[in-house]
Amino acid sequence: ISEKLRQAALNTLMDWIKNRHILNLNRVYEVVKSLVEEILSDKEVSDNLTNLCSTDLYTFAHSVDVCILSVMAGKKLGFNKKKLYTLGMGSILHDVGKLDIPPEILNKPARLSPQEYEIIKKHPIYSYEKLRKREDENLNLYSLNIVLNHHERFDGSGYPRRLKKDEIYELDYLCAIADVFNAMTTDRVYRKALPVHEVYEMLEGSCDTLFPYDITKAFLSCISPFPPGTLVMLSSDEPALVIASSTLPFRPMVKLLRSSEDIDLTKELNITIKRQLTPEEALGFIPTIDRKRFYSLINVNL
Repeated sequence: ISEKLRQAALNTLMDWIKNRHILNLNRVYEVVKSLVEEILSDKEVSDNLTNLCSTDLYTFAHSVDVCILSVMAGKKLGFNKKKLYTLGMGSILHDVGKLDIPPEILNKPARLSPQEYEIIKKHPIYSYEKLRKREDENLNLYSLNIVLNHHERFDGSGYPRRLKKDEIYELDYLCAIADVFNAMTTDRVYRKALPVHEVYEMLEGSCDTLFPYDITKAFLSCISPFPPGTLVMLSSDEPALVIASSTLPFRPMVKLLRSSEDIDLTKELNITIKRQLTPEEALGFIPTIDRKRFYSLINVNL
């Protein structure tokens, strides 16, 4: 997704604040259409859609990224354009009710009290009530259901209505999975972002517990647990740089940092990725004489 288009989507949502909470749904719909068209164009899409944002911008940027991720997964499931527009509208508006949550609770840098968490759990209802009063041809019942149900879970453990299994629509589940993935892989005021591969594994383990199997698998097929540019430690105790994804998500193509040798982990089955490295950690494994080459490698791939 081009940064220009992503920024246009972000600006459209931020106008809600500037215009005293009067949202131009026609503008939102045009942005969603543009995002859908770009995703359907089959051009290469970034593996990492978790751009870091300031606290004040988080809700807006998160909404745009959840829309992009949801539509990508909807495309994998073969949705037609009209269905993708419906999915995109619900996903991009899913968190507008958070604007009615007191900022001191929404942005609290510590664990919420049970009372504060109950307030947070009301935001899907706030979003739904705010939007359902709007008579707009571009915001249908299915989009409104996404807004209301994106925190419901397959096993009935979600909120606000504790729906379960088939009581929740597939569009709702897609937004829910994208919401979880983006939230966990983005820095928050109360914790640092988790590595993509950890969240990927968590979602894999949630099949038919939190989310349906087929929808979860479709979503994960859009995500690389080790995107190109990720620094990793191999089981052979060699630091490496991921340079390309593969058909096996946890076995990408890597380049050894100390020798520049390329290794295809789909063929070298005796080698696995042990953990992710920070740039500082990786640098510690590189002799001083080779550090210029290291910087050129990560600059090309990051």
